[in-house]
Amino acid sequence: MVLYQYLKGNPSPSKWMQEARDHDAMKWLGRGYVPSRTAWYNFRDRAARFIEQVHTQIVQRAVDEELVDPTIGVQDGTSIAAAASRHRMINRSTLDKRIEILDAVIAETFTEETPNWVPPTASGRLDLRKRMDTASEVLNQRIQANAEKPRDKRKDPSKIVVSTSDPDAPLGRDKMKVYRPMYTVQLMVAAYSYIILSYLCEPSSTDAGTLAPMIDKTKAIVGDRLQEVHADCGYTSILDLKVCRERNIQLIAPVAATPSKQKSAAEKIAREDFIWDAQNNCYRCPAGNDLKYLDRGRKQRQGGQFIWESRFRSNPDDCQGCSLLAQCLKSGATRKTLKRLEGQELVDEQRQRMTAPAMQKRLKLRGQTVELAFADAKGHRKMHSFHGRGLARVRAESGLLVVAQNIMRLDNIEKKRANPSQSTA
Repeated sequence: MVLYQYLKGNPSPSKWMQEARDHDAMKWLGRGYVPSRTAWYNFRDRAARFIEQVHTQIVQRAVDEELVDPTIGVQDGTSIAAAASRHRMINRSTLDKRIEILDAVIAETFTEETPNWVPPTASGRLDLRKRMDTASEVLNQRIQANAEKPRDKRKDPSKIVVSTSDPDAPLGRDKMKVYRPMYTVQLMVAAYSYIILSYLCEPSSTDAGTLAPMIDKTKAIVGDRLQEVHADCGYTSILDLKVCRERNIQLIAPVAATPSKQKSAAEKIAREDFIWDAQNNCYRCPAGNDLKYLDRGRKQRQGGQFIWESRFRSNPDDCQGCSLLAQCLKSGATRKTLKRLEGQELVDEQRQRMTAPAMQKRLKLRGQTVELAFADAKGHRKMHSFHGRGLARVRAESGLLVVAQNIMRLDNIEKKRANPSQSTA
């Protein structure tokens, strides 16, 4: 009954209850059973414990019956709004004041008029108090992470906020550039059959750091059959390229343009014009002078990982007498400094490999597969926002949607296999 509702574009348990009472199809599927509103919500919550196992069984059966070829996977992510208002996010001082007021209301010692944000029932107040405890922990983590950033990239602590409706939801800009609580759903879709091989829903507002867990999750389902992954430029970091090399996966993805290329409107020397000399551990400028190693530091990456960044600097005497000075240095600068990440050669190799015409043609496969899955989810299944609060419920909703989409596609594949003369595919 629930999968049928997802295919109809009704991901809300409240809507399931109405449909079960009013529509013959739901009555037939339920064989006369009409669950209560509470039963629907409880089932949605319980689905978090088993829906991944159901998805795994469906995909493995499809692979065993040769309905799906899992050798090529296409990965991408999309943001889905959390079940929380984007207008009611609060900072540390406001959260502390609200906790104090709520405690007084629960203890019945609050003498002023009860604010509108306080639930009218005792159970609702206790539920809000638990969410505020979670919000306090999440906010402390965000403030701590902000304090560990370089000074020029830190935010004012008073501007770091959290949602009390769904504290687990990270804050970011969705596809419409709206700043709100949201989750990111990652899909690995089989090329040509459009079956979703694996999915991942994490409290993150970006795709960074998701390639490795998605590859591992997909391999746990289909084994070593996965050989090739297509993605966009958000998945070609040094760490991502190392992951693919370690797991023997061929990554088909472009490399993002460097800032120097994007800002090359003026006739200036780009970073790519400096030649890397691995043997002598230095850069060589277009004028033939060396930028020698200066020092190195650690750059923080997603998931607590880090990568080493080295700095290389030219001799100021070489720069001052150079004919290319005006095209190379900014106004007032006396020497050139370049930075290089450890493993940069992997990115350079990937960029060079993707320039081949055959690779350029293969890049089109990504938009023809995984984007269709997202379009179907949001356009036909009305999955524009989640209806449950908290990471467990969000994962349950993601799994139910993926299972519904896979069952529909497998049904179409089996019909085409049974009647090949009626299929144009």
